[in-house]
Amino acid sequence: MLKENNQLMPIVGPILNLLRSRKFMVALMTLIVDVVIAYVPALAEVQEPLLAVFTAIGVALVAAIAYEDAAGANGGKETGQ
Repeated sequence: MLKENNQLMPIVGPILNLLRSRKFMVALMTLIVDVVIAYVPALAEVQEPLLAVFTAIGVALVAAIAYEDAAGANGGKETGQ
């Protein structure tokens, strides 16, 4: 008989949660943009600076989301006091 609360299987649930994660989506999009930059021949002259800039932006966004999540978990209180 089916459970009434419709819990997800232990393997599928974490994967779906990962796919819904903002940090994962930013990291995935950063990776996709970096791969496109790396394989477009027209960008060969500015490839290294573009990779550095887009990777830094992606890392900064992931860090900002992590900071926001941590602040929300603490009830909006700043840490380190």
